[in-house]
Amino acid sequence: MSEQEPATHTTPTTGPQPPARPLPQETTVTTEHSIELDGHELAYRATLSTLHIDTEKVSPAASVFSAAFTLLPNGENPDPARPITFVFNGGPGSSSTFLLMGSVAPKRIVTPDATLTPPAPYTLVDNAYTLLPVTDLVFIDAPGAGFSQIAQEAKPELWSTDGDVKGFVQFIRRYLSANGRWNSPKYVLGESYGTTRGAALALALHGEEIALNGLALLSCILDYGPHTGVNDQGYVGYFPTYAAIAHRHGKAGAGRSLEEHLKQAREFATGEYRQALAAGSGLSEERRQAVAQRYADFTGLDAAYVLRSDLRITDERFRKELLRNEQKVVGRYDGRVAGYDIDGAAEAETFVVDDAFVSPGYGSLVNAYLRDELKWKDTTERREFAGFDWASTEPGKGWVWKHQLPRGTKVLGGMECPYPLVIPDLASAMVRNPNMKVLVASGYFDLATPFFQTEQDIAHLGVPAPLQANVTFTYYQAGHMVYTAPSELAKFAHDLTAFFDVK
Repeated sequence: MSEQEPATHTTPTTGPQPPARPLPQETTVTTEHSIELDGHELAYRATLSTLHIDTEKVSPAASVFSAAFTLLPNGENPDPARPITFVFNGGPGSSSTFLLMGSVAPKRIVTPDATLTPPAPYTLVDNAYTLLPVTDLVFIDAPGAGFSQIAQEAKPELWSTDGDVKGFVQFIRRYLSANGRWNSPKYVLGESYGTTRGAALALALHGEEIALNGLALLSCILDYGPHTGVNDQGYVGYFPTYAAIAHRHGKAGAGRSLEEHLKQAREFATGEYRQALAAGSGLSEERRQAVAQRYADFTGLDAAYVLRSDLRITDERFRKELLRNEQKVVGRYDGRVAGYDIDGAAEAETFVVDDAFVSPGYGSLVNAYLRDELKWKDTTERREFAGFDWASTEPGKGWVWKHQLPRGTKVLGGMECPYPLVIPDLASAMVRNPNMKVLVASGYFDLATPFFQTEQDIAHLGVPAPLQANVTFTYYQAGHMVYTAPSELAKFAHDLTAFFDVK
């Protein structure tokens, strides 16, 4: 028998631990600028900065980058009583590039509408539609995206639905403290997955003594259930968007305005079409034929194709099928866009046409703007998306999608949902903060977050009737990033300005 090794004793560690690879120190770069709007010159300060956030296990867990634009009412000092709006894209794991460069910041990129953006050089101009006259703006890169960095050890916590919300709560609290903005009216503007985050964030912030004055949700996705597995609601939710895109490309709705076409499409989707899907194998052949023909009339597809698809057509197949005879595919984020596909016979597209047309311009110009004009000198390469594996749900490698539902949610099973479902979070936030206003903005031609599914989600908030009036809907003849359409950017800015004026 061999001699035993001497016993060793370790003192257990408590609290978050530092990462093995240190994160960069917090940094701030400030420049001052002016913009002429409606004949008046406004001075503002641009502040690029990083703030550290922690998780339960790691400190610091991430270095979060933001680009803030603060009005200087007297030309020298900011007003801490002005509204402040925290702005972020989605992904999840996205940088703030699209909203920063295309929407309501003091500068914006110039791109053609619903078509290919040529290669560089790109044009940056003063933005006549900036929200700076009504609110200061803070654009946030998610941990691991843009110029934000993340510790390897923190990825299992921050790269998750609920961990992401906790990280943004901590960033906002730190930002308010660092900049003396605790008593400012506070707003959140999120796009795409940023609406998922935003709805959950409104409730989480309230639990941290921060009551939002308003929550603006652009291109909503509040329930991933209709997009998950075999779920007939998903086909119902997408249908009016198919009809809108078919109308735009002249494949359906001849002689009807878009609004009338969509009114009838909504009625068909919630009535005859929903009933047919719910019948399953019990649907008679006669009814199946009739529903397929009605479906084809609204969407410009061949009725025989609809029948072969069992009345259930995914958005990927729709994008490929609508203009197949022209050897074109329509865009996912903006169904107004169409481009040639390399394999015309394939069932699905071989690339996302609108993303390919517009993303390079935004990605190039944001680097030029932040580095050259706003003087960000960090040599780290900007990442438009965090580098997790979309095919994995392993903590630290992919995104962990499960979500803990808030107390009071009506459930048949447990309180942990395997996918993001934040309708209960939004409802809970509205009940706890009945003064919070909610703006829901949707593009008619958006196949990433279809507008009719959003209407269905909001209809199922379940809040008391007086609070339902706190929600305002607004629509755009554009796609997912409504501000890429110049005429709709003007409307978007107008709608947001009116939203901020709501008392």
